[in-house]
Amino acid sequence: MTTVLRRAIRHAVTASCVGAACAGAAWAQGAPCRTDTLTAGFPKEWIGARVGQLSVDATTVEAPAGFAGNVVRSLHSRTRFSIPMYEMSMTPGAPVDSLNVLESVRRLRRTGLYSEVTLTGTRCGDGPLDLVAHTRDAWSLRTDLRYGRTSSRVSLSEVNLFGRAVTASVTAENVDTRSSVAVGVSDPYLFGSHLRGSVVMRAYDDGRSWSWFVRSAEYSPRDLWRFSLLSVQLRRYRNDAVTGLEDISRRTDAASAAWRIDEDDRRVYALVFGAEHETAELRVQHTGSMLGKTEVSREFTAPLIGITRRSLDVGSIDWLVPGQPVAELPLGFQGEIVTGLGYETHSKSTIVHLDGWLGLTLKPTRSTVVTGDVWASGYYLTDSLSNGTLRASASVFERGLGGIWALRVASERLVNPDPDVYALSTSDPVLRSLAPSTRLAESAVTVSLERSITVYSTEGRWALDAVPFVQYSERHRSVDITLPEPTNPQAMLIGIGWRRVRNQPTQAPLRLDIAKTVWLSGGLPNRWVFVLSTQPWLAFGRNRDGLREIVR
Repeated sequence: MTTVLRRAIRHAVTASCVGAACAGAAWAQGAPCRTDTLTAGFPKEWIGARVGQLSVDATTVEAPAGFAGNVVRSLHSRTRFSIPMYEMSMTPGAPVDSLNVLESVRRLRRTGLYSEVTLTGTRCGDGPLDLVAHTRDAWSLRTDLRYGRTSSRVSLSEVNLFGRAVTASVTAENVDTRSSVAVGVSDPYLFGSHLRGSVVMRAYDDGRSWSWFVRSAEYSPRDLWRFSLLSVQLRRYRNDAVTGLEDISRRTDAASAAWRIDEDDRRVYALVFGAEHETAELRVQHTGSMLGKTEVSREFTAPLIGITRRSLDVGSIDWLVPGQPVAELPLGFQGEIVTGLGYETHSKSTIVHLDGWLGLTLKPTRSTVVTGDVWASGYYLTDSLSNGTLRASASVFERGLGGIWALRVASERLVNPDPDVYALSTSDPVLRSLAPSTRLAESAVTVSLERSITVYSTEGRWALDAVPFVQYSERHRSVDITLPEPTNPQAMLIGIGWRRVRNQPTQAPLRLDIAKTVWLSGGLPNRWVFVLSTQPWLAFGRNRDGLREIVR
């Protein structure tokens, strides 16, 4: 982009100076000017100033020179200059608030629209502080390919449609011989407002589902309030001699709000309240074993009450990719627990719905990151628990010479799962490939140790790592649709993988694993395994299960 065009952009989106003592006036009076860039620390020179002009210095997506670069740029719609203004909390004329400035930059980076975001400020004398957001567009046309013997996924999405930050996607999946095609649209600035909305429609070979949500934009963990509206509906029916009977009807509608009740410099507490309505009529009958009931009927309306804790602690990390700029890493203890108490119409008794998540991220040394998470959900009716899930995971990442050491442990326990629950939430693509006929287990444990070695990197943005690893996996009472009774498969594997790692801890790497079993039991085959998947990363899936549908 030429200098003339950049200046034109800057003036096109610049807010007018507030008050007589703007930076331009101070410069005209001969006052010295100083420019600082916001990095991991907040420039001391900005404290005590007032906000002057807000502007954007935008650069389009990076592309090679010549004809190839012209083709690349023609496929990308430049992000509109008004988009960054939605994410900025600064107001011309207001005192500079360091938290608002830092959170504005964090929101810009979390949008996924930009590969680079920096903020510079210029102050002349004691005049106001003029702020400029320097952005470089990220490639917005994205694909996702995952392949395994029992599951595969292909998707194509444009995350910046017409430069408006709108996401449009098409996804085709096949999981346990069940095929689906989904079309979705998401708008983080719904009709130019500060609301966020999304709708997804999915077609199966035996039914359909749709979901939508509308929620308030989240500017900061310190927001006084937030709200969300959510609706999910599923209808599937199949009855044949091969797969048996599947008659599934589900609908969930929920409205919730969070109101800040307490805060200090390190954490924020908010009260969660609202209401939910759920209807489920489930009948699944087929040959082979099942973990829960074959028929479940559930209908209730319940008020919601709970509490959420957000951490304000932020650390920094600069060793995911060689030569990367410093990236922020959320630290501290966080979580949300919500309970619904209602009247279940079929059993004519009280029902309790629990949904919660607790997570902790620590950085004990400059080269070490430790994370731990626990999820719990389920329904308690009279004296029994149904569709209960308890998951836990812990990871240790340690910087090593030319790469990273990573130790991961994950476990899951199910209690009386609904008959339409077909897979564990805990990801273990390697064991799934070894036992393609298994879809569910009462419990599962996975432990892996890996050592990544960077073989290629580009400008500190992403890297390609070779990753030797060893993994142990087991399942207790694993359901195999080809066997009359559950099995207890166990396996130890060694292998090598390839990871495409980005410089942001919230972006999950794409991985290709090639592994060989060295010990196994429970009727597993002794063979090579090839798996293409997306690997959970530092801040992956850190929400309670009921919020997964409304997180962009």
